[in-house]
Amino acid sequence: MLKCINVKELKRLHLDESKSLGIMRLDWSGSRIDEVCNQWYPSQQFDEVITKYDISIQSLQEGLNELIFNQLNVFNQVIEQCGGEGYSYEQTFKVETSDFNFFIRLKPVRGEYSHIFVYYR
Repeated sequence: MLKCINVKELKRLHLDESKSLGIMRLDWSGSRIDEVCNQWYPSQQFDEVITKYDISIQSLQEGLNELIFNQLNVFNQVIEQCGGEGYSYEQTFKVETSDFNFFIRLKPVRGEYSHIFVYYR
């Protein structure tokens, strides 16, 4: 299980836009009620970053799958992670792996999108 750190606890985020891989959009209002649906939006420099840093697509997919399908797969897990339901409970978390930084903006509101911003470390 990957450890989520609330960005409020961090002094620096260490965002490097030149290493952006893309954004995974999440919602829990799809055809499977309360279960996660997702869509990937690669960054403009996705191919360049993958090539420059010799990134394994499988490793990227495994990291995203762990977050999406094991830690955030049902809406109740989002509510629990954020400490409540509603716009006032929106939170942003950072998850680090050996290769990637995932910034997860969770909106515990039914019908709203949450996002995972993916950067190469």
